[in-house]
Amino acid sequence: MNQQTISKQELLREIESARDKMNKLSYKMNRTSEEVVQVSTYLDKLLNQYQFQYQKSRSE
Repeated sequence: MNQQTISKQELLREIESARDKMNKLSYKMNRTSEEVVQVSTYLDKLLNQYQFQYQKSRSE
C-alpha cells in the first residue's frame, strides 16, 4: 500500500476490513496468537497512516 496514492476513503475501508478481520480472529484464537498479532500490527500501521494523512491535511 502506497501512502501517496491511497485515497482517504480507501484507507478507511481497509481499516474497517482489518478491524473486522482482527475481531473475527480474536474470537476463534488466542489474542496473542501470531495471526491476531499480525493483523493487529497491520491495523496499527493503517491507523498511523490515517492519522498522518489527517494531521497533514489539517495543518495545511
